Amino acid sequence: MPKALRSFKERPAVIDRTGLEDAIRHAADPIVLMQRVADEALSLVEGADGVLVGFAHEPSYLTYECGAGRLEEHIGDRLALEGSLAGLAFQRGETLHCRDADKDVRVERDFCRAAQVQSLVCVPLWRHSETVGVLSVASWRPRAFDERDVATLTSLAEFISVVIAVAVDLASVTDALLSRGYRDAPGAAVAQMNNWAAEDRFMANVLNPGAMGRLETRSRVDRFLRGRGLTHVFQPVFDIKDGECFAVEGLARFSGQPSMTPDVWFTEAHEMGVGVELELVSVKGALNCLSRLPKGVALCLNAGPEAISTDELRQCVASTEPHRIVMELTEEAKVDDYHRLSGQLSQLRLLGVRLAIDDTGAGFASFAHILKLAPNLIKLDRELTSGIDRDPVRSALATALVSFASCLGAEIIAEGIETAAELEALRSLGIRYGQGFYLCRPTSIDAIPLRLAKETLVARVPQAS
Repeated sequence: MPKALRSFKERPAVIDRTGLEDAIRHAADPIVLMQRVADEALSLVEGADGVLVGFAHEPSYLTYECGAGRLEEHIGDRLALEGSLAGLAFQRGETLHCRDADKDVRVERDFCRAAQVQSLVCVPLWRHSETVGVLSVASWRPRAFDERDVATLTSLAEFISVVIAVAVDLASVTDALLSRGYRDAPGAAVAQMNNWAAEDRFMANVLNPGAMGRLETRSRVDRFLRGRGLTHVFQPVFDIKDGECFAVEGLARFSGQPSMTPDVWFTEAHEMGVGVELELVSVKGALNCLSRLPKGVALCLNAGPEAISTDELRQCVASTEPHRIVMELTEEAKVDDYHRLSGQLSQLRLLGVRLAIDDTGAGFASFAHILKLAPNLIKLDRELTSGIDRDPVRSALATALVSFASCLGAEIIAEGIETAAELEALRSLGIRYGQGFYLCRPTSIDAIPLRLAKETLVARVPQAS
């Protein structure tokens, strides 16, 4: 078999593989394309429940490089060409069909029993005029495939073989281009290196559209994960009955371009598989400011269900003053495992941590969601707070939540208070805590003591006549 067909992961690295080079090599890897062939072949033939694609890396064996369905676990297995249906299809260069493996002497019985294969169609694959591999489509049922299925797979063999040839040629020239600078004498000109960078970007955009944008975003997220460009501001939460500051909420802020809101950055990180890590970095950054808050003022931290369920978060909180911590679980985050989350929350509560359900009324959480988690605090979303002094429907919903919270032994925090009228309406409904620009805007940790002295609500609390 031509060496170019081997997976790129089997080749010794010629150069250090940056994220961009990795994306290019992955897009040009023939094995990536053959995996797509395996996936599509599984859905193409109705009776199929497993697919394997094998290549002849050695003179006497096929090695299964790709697979789908029930046979995926056999990726990496070797099969002797002699004494197997796949080997016979490879040697003859023709499609072969086994209706019942128990009665067909051409099959490799041990493999068929181990893989629970009863029906099998083996299609040879070529590169140019050379047979290089076999596509095997299988079923655990005897006589699962008819002549139409065999004809369909046979007719696609030429297409698949052309795909292989193109992929191998593309892989070879891509590998040569990516390796070019390291075959030259040391001390290459900077201009030449810049040209290579431009060429790499060109290849990435052709082979893997959007790769550059994803890599640039990942680079920025990695910077935040290292603690660079991620800071916090803090917004007070007041007891709107007596004007005292109950807590401050730590709000993440991300610097750099593009300018995006924190929720977008966290979403981007989750899409890249590092969302929990970014949430934990944010929590740790806010926790570092706890000692600089006035005594008696709690710190509210935002985290999703996965981050809250980690031992790392619990250990970070335990190393501080847990009784001053309020963990805010956003309502918009779906909880997949209430049992696990409740277990972790129980451990946090044993430390003295309180739980708040954030953005209530804005997203996923229902009354059932709140009942399952039994929070200490329920945060009323700004969508319900805005204009509550003028809207009887918002007022009725807030009243219902106050009653609901009372039954749970929880308190309400109203978010997004923008006007004096909203504040008075919320206070009249019996809501205990409030937060919003009218009360105090987010500010730096160092400015908190001064802002609390200046923005205290005592003067705004109605005086008894």
